Amino acid sequence: MHGCVLLLGLLLAALAPSADGRATAPNRTVLILHSNHQGYEWTDRQAAGIAEVLAASAPDAVAISYYLDWKRFPDRAGVDLLQALIALRHPRGQIDVIVTTDDAALQLGLKLRQEVYGPIPLVYDGVQVDVARAMTAGDPAVTGVVESRDVAGTIDMALAANPALRHLFVVRDGTESGTVLDDEIREAMAAGLLPAVRDMQILENMPFARLQEKLSSLPPDSAVLLGNYATDAKGAVLAPQQYLALMSKASSAPIYGLEDYLLGHGIVGGSLKSAYEHARAVGALTAKLLNGMPVAELPVERRRSVVRAVDYRQAERYGIDVTRFGPLDRLINKPFSFMETYRWLVVTVGGVVMLLFGMVLVLSFALRERWMAEAALRVSNDALSDSRRQLQAKVEELIASKEALRERERWMRLVAEASRDIIWTWDIVKDRRVLSGRVEELLGVDSLSINSLAAWFDRVHPDDRAHAEEELCRHLSGELPEYRVEYRVRHRDGRYLWLYATGKALFDEQGHPTMMGGSYTDITAQKQQQARLDHLAHYDSLTGLPNRLLLERHVDRLIADNRACGQAGSLALLFLDMDNFKFINDGFGHKAGDELLAMMGQRIGKGAGEGLFIARLGGDEFVVVVQGGDACAPVEVARRMEQALAAPFLVEGQNFYVSCSIGIARYPWDGRCFDDLLQNADTAMYRAKDNGRGSVCTFTADMNLNVVERMQLLSRARQAFDRQSFTLHYQPQVATADGRVRGFEALVRWTDSELGPVSPDRFIPVCEDSGLIVPLGLWVLETACIEAVGLGCRGAGDVTMSVNMSAVQLAQHDFVPRVLEILARTGLPPHRLELEITESQMIGSLDAAIGKLNALRQAGVHIALDDFGTGYSSLTYLRTLPINTLKLDKAFINDVHRRPDARSMVLSISRIAHDLSRSVVAEGVEELAQWEALSLMGCDLIQGYFVSRPLPADRIDAFLAAWEERRARLPVARDDVVVGIPSAAATRPPSPVS
Repeated sequence: MHGCVLLLGLLLAALAPSADGRATAPNRTVLILHSNHQGYEWTDRQAAGIAEVLAASAPDAVAISYYLDWKRFPDRAGVDLLQALIALRHPRGQIDVIVTTDDAALQLGLKLRQEVYGPIPLVYDGVQVDVARAMTAGDPAVTGVVESRDVAGTIDMALAANPALRHLFVVRDGTESGTVLDDEIREAMAAGLLPAVRDMQILENMPFARLQEKLSSLPPDSAVLLGNYATDAKGAVLAPQQYLALMSKASSAPIYGLEDYLLGHGIVGGSLKSAYEHARAVGALTAKLLNGMPVAELPVERRRSVVRAVDYRQAERYGIDVTRFGPLDRLINKPFSFMETYRWLVVTVGGVVMLLFGMVLVLSFALRERWMAEAALRVSNDALSDSRRQLQAKVEELIASKEALRERERWMRLVAEASRDIIWTWDIVKDRRVLSGRVEELLGVDSLSINSLAAWFDRVHPDDRAHAEEELCRHLSGELPEYRVEYRVRHRDGRYLWLYATGKALFDEQGHPTMMGGSYTDITAQKQQQARLDHLAHYDSLTGLPNRLLLERHVDRLIADNRACGQAGSLALLFLDMDNFKFINDGFGHKAGDELLAMMGQRIGKGAGEGLFIARLGGDEFVVVVQGGDACAPVEVARRMEQALAAPFLVEGQNFYVSCSIGIARYPWDGRCFDDLLQNADTAMYRAKDNGRGSVCTFTADMNLNVVERMQLLSRARQAFDRQSFTLHYQPQVATADGRVRGFEALVRWTDSELGPVSPDRFIPVCEDSGLIVPLGLWVLETACIEAVGLGCRGAGDVTMSVNMSAVQLAQHDFVPRVLEILARTGLPPHRLELEITESQMIGSLDAAIGKLNALRQAGVHIALDDFGTGYSSLTYLRTLPINTLKLDKAFINDVHRRPDARSMVLSISRIAHDLSRSVVAEGVEELAQWEALSLMGCDLIQGYFVSRPLPADRIDAFLAAWEERRARLPVARDDVVVGIPSAAATRPPSPVS
């Protein structure tokens, strides 16, 4: 019966609604740290006590538990790893309260607060008061329940069981928790709480076998007090319950304990500290913190959560009468006695039997009276039967009507609940509104809180309220047949939802509105989708800048405003295109390209200045609209943007140096509509690229002719490549040391049927911009390698073949494997191929280019730096680039035999190159005097018209034969003579065959 009453009470409490009807608090996170392992009974009871109180007092709290396993593995390194794991899984800001059990967990919790979570509240359990005070150092954000065991109470129970007790043996291990027991005994003795015993011995940290032997020989007036014992002196580790069972089996004296988890495992009993009750106190402190109470109002508690408990079976074993212990909180293992256990039930059943007998007597007299009354009533019953039949018919009719009404009500409720809308009715006379349950789901508020028109319109957005009220008034006045309007309504959390409100009113005979009903439909998603579509239609998704459509509208509006004012105001379009962006996209991937474009859009905005309209057309093309100012304003804006783009862009760990070509078209001189202005600005941009990239150019009328010529040249070049109209010529390279031919440079040539011979300076840039240079370059490389192999087979020796590489080719992600594939396919040894690059090809992707060149050099391919001295930072490249050969530009060679300053510069460059183990090639040598000067100054190879013009493949053999006759007449450099200064040739490395 007691159990039924308790169960009924719990059910009523669970079903009872919240007293204030408010929503529960949001989830809070509690980090629980246990010093010992899961399965250790003391720790499990602590965890159960904390969890039970949190579930009852803070049901929304999320508890996360970790176990240090300190008793079995007291290793600080393991605790540090656990700390790192907790910090990784639960970063700062995700933990609201830390709860610790025992000393090791408290130490970790304090360290987590110091290094990870900051001064969040911490609640500790199972720590001695002195230890807790020393560890927390008066931290105001730390509270807890300090550990306190009832040593005096347990010894009192031992004396009550055996008044002749004279010897008390205290068993404990050498752990910190074990040695604390000594302090507790001394404190109790100093306070006069322990009765005098003749002998008290501490059996400290003994080997277990010796401890068993000692316990088996104790005198009859002895008792054993068990402290912490999980590890013996030899390091054996067992659960305390296992040790206790073995101790109890061997001990000749009763064993008393201090913790309730030992009950039932071999102790007789004692005033036992309850881990469960202790942890419930900790759980209560934690729940108060989670429910908003400041930690300053929760001082550290010192309580004795103990139970007086006895194991009947152990007491009987030692001949102890359990009644000697006095009142007990718990008695276990007592044999079952029906009368003793169910005495109240026997008494109750006997009373019930007597009561039933009395009731039978009363009922027998009542039945006799009833029989007499029934006879009288039978007469009147017949008279009432007719009336009853008549009433029955009416009742059945009313029941049928009631069932029909209920059915209609169920249907209406089903429709309202199944609808995704809010169904509402409004009693206009009483101003009372009733709304369906979707109100709380959509708006987060109870429908009773908005049961009037004023309360509803109070939640409507201030910008929409006037329009919504106006439409309602127009419908109620009869002006509109229905009420339909869209407006925003405030959610409980402050955000606004879009609703589509519909409704219709009922009017009385005088035409006054009396009732109104309708629905509210949530159209927030549709509104957001429409807003997203509008943004995507007018803005670039990558940079967030306006797109071409919005740019066109903006420019058309400015032109229309100028025309409406009757005057042509200043207006210019600046068309920006990133130089060599295609190389970055191809070499580093579209992800890096997209990130670079986004950063570039920000830089353009900062460089252009405030108030200017900036748009992205697509790819790497941007447009800036400059309105007002003088004629120089567009150029000034362009210069500011050039300065803003000068700094490198850091993308995925790679520095990119980016330049832009900018074309300018002005209204109305360069176009009177948007399309004309944009097209002419684009044309001016291409002229800027032709002028050397990274420059600014303003549109002029003659530029359209250049665009047409460029497109024609590109079309003819594609046809020439498809028809294999390109050819290769080869210019020899001769060593100054002995005059022998050491290599050839492959040069591409094109003669068009309509345009005639086309200079490489004209068609190479067109091929680079269109991407045609990639297949053309691979063809040149493969054809040159085949010719080099053929020369070797025809007796020319291990001559080197030099091939020029375009920046577009070098930017390809598969550039290195394609080169190695061609070498493997043609059979040319890698050391006989030399790839020529220029300094300008490094700009924008120096690190990536160096990586590719290093890969080729490791494979044996030689690298030459062409046009040295005409680029950006030549001496820097000599040190950083993995090159074998330095090619001096013709500009250094022209006056080397006539001007001392030219000779000094060439001499200095040669010495620097040789000190860095680089060979030197002089290009553009046309006279014998140049040959003589250069050979004396340390140039290793000579190339130019003095040796030979570029030759088609079928004339190379004839040249080689003629050169051998001419070579004998050439002056050869002496090792001990250098122009201007003593020779360093004796220490110079020999010229490589490259």
